[in-house]
Formats: sequence, C-alpha cells, structure tokens
Amino acid sequence: MNFTLEITPQERDSNLAFKTIYFNAFKINIIERYSGKGQGKFYHIVIKLRTIDNEIINTKDGAGRIKIKEADFRNYVRVSKPLNSYEYKNKLIDRKKVEDEFVNFILSRMVGHYQL
Repeated sequence: MNFTLEITPQERDSNLAFKTIYFNAFKINIIERYSGKGQGKFYHIVIKLRTIDNEIINTKDGAGRIKIKEADFRNYVRVSKPLNSYEYKNKLIDRKKVEDEFVNFILSRMVGHYQL
C-alpha cells in the first residue's frame, strides 16, 4: 500500500503536533497533544479519517474521531519517536521501515472502528 507521511513540526510554544498519512483515496490526521509546552508527556492522541476532499469519515458508532488509549501511549511513543530523531531527519536510518512501522500501528488501531 503506497502512502506519504507528512510531519508538521511542532511550533515552539505549542503543545500540539500533527502528522498526516496520505493514501490514494483517503488521509489520516493524527493530532498529538502534550501536557505542557514542548514535547513533554502525551495528554491525548486523536486520529481522524478523511477523504482527500477533507470530509470526515465517521466511525461505526458515528464519531468523527478516535483516541488512542493510554494503554497504547508507550507503543505509540516507540513507533513515533524515531520520526523526530536526528537519524531520521538526516536519512541515516531506513526511513521507509520507520514509516511503515508507524503507519501499521495507526492502521491497527483504526481497523476495529471503521466499516471496511
């Protein structure tokens, strides 16, 4: 499955960070909210599924978003931390492998919430 990962850098005094995964027919928006300024501890992580035309696709229960549970924060940190690393930014590691692991984690959390 072909995709493009876009990482929007966190602004200096913001407690939000954004990632977007683009596929041919849809995109996934990931909003990370941190407690405090800078990259502290995760407060919550919200995922929204959208069409390419920016229309939100609702979950099976009608919600426009899903939240990653606190129990999954540790796993989320494990797969997302390399995306912000010096090695990733300077192409010193296999970027495709890091991106694939991140996207697979996100998709695994979404599968049960949407009608396929």
